[in-house]
Amino acid sequence: MTVSGIRVGSVVLAAAALVACGSGKGGQASQVVAKVDGSEITVSQLSEALATRGGDSAAPQVARQAVDALINEQLLVKGALDNKLDRDPAVVQALEHTRRQVLARAYVERMVFPKDEISAAEQIDYYKKHPALFESRRMFQVTVYTVKAADVPDLLRAELANAHSADEVTKVLAAHGIQHDTQALTRGAEQLPLEDLPTFAAAHVGELVIMQAHEGRLPMMLVTGIQESPISVDRAQPIIQQYLVNTRNAQALDDHLKQARAVAKIAYFDNVSSAAADQVAGQLQHAVASEQANNAPGTGVALN
Repeated sequence: MTVSGIRVGSVVLAAAALVACGSGKGGQASQVVAKVDGSEITVSQLSEALATRGGDSAAPQVARQAVDALINEQLLVKGALDNKLDRDPAVVQALEHTRRQVLARAYVERMVFPKDEISAAEQIDYYKKHPALFESRRMFQVTVYTVKAADVPDLLRAELANAHSADEVTKVLAAHGIQHDTQALTRGAEQLPLEDLPTFAAAHVGELVIMQAHEGRLPMMLVTGIQESPISVDRAQPIIQQYLVNTRNAQALDDHLKQARAVAKIAYFDNVSSAAADQVAGQLQHAVASEQANNAPGTGVALN
């Protein structure tokens, strides 16, 4: 049994043990762990609550704490219902938003994501094809210079390529009046963009790597230290498996949505932008009105 399987089993046993302690006549275990003004709290609710807790969720005291938390929650829910908050427009909207998210997630997990397991052969193949991430992995100490991409033309890039120390990089940037942010970091190969891995794999201390610009900002990393830090295939396999599952799921979802959009009747309306603008304006007016109300005479807190 897997670790996660053991954890789920322990959670179920803890819930069952707590129920057995409070069972009725003849030792028959009930599916109810508590009642609050007639509303039942069930074993399934307790199991779900325990599954989200860290630490030793199978311990009896942890199960009891979970039941008490569910009782407190039920008291608050009852208060909300008694005050008809379930009819409040904002609450209704939030509940519908949550409902849509739960339904979408359930559909994706059950109907879209592939169910086949990633084989050991696939994991090992990925390990061998990406030595920079595993077998030849390195840790890099870098000084990151972030500048505006427009401030670094090709001629300046060539000049920066001849800078091999923090002082030299700073002098070049200062000579051209380029403002920059500086940060010292340590990065493993897996924390670097995949497209830049070959460059970093061949990099030496004192080399400035100019990366891809993003949203008008250009990061440049001066390598100030390198440490070999390989990862064995046994240690890498769980990481690779999760990565391949995530990648496969993302591709499956993208393919599914493309097909669904191709056959769906979708219409965009011209008032999308105006509706968004009206929403922002309404929020601003509400904020201003609230601020004026809070600052009105007689509404402040007296400090005597």
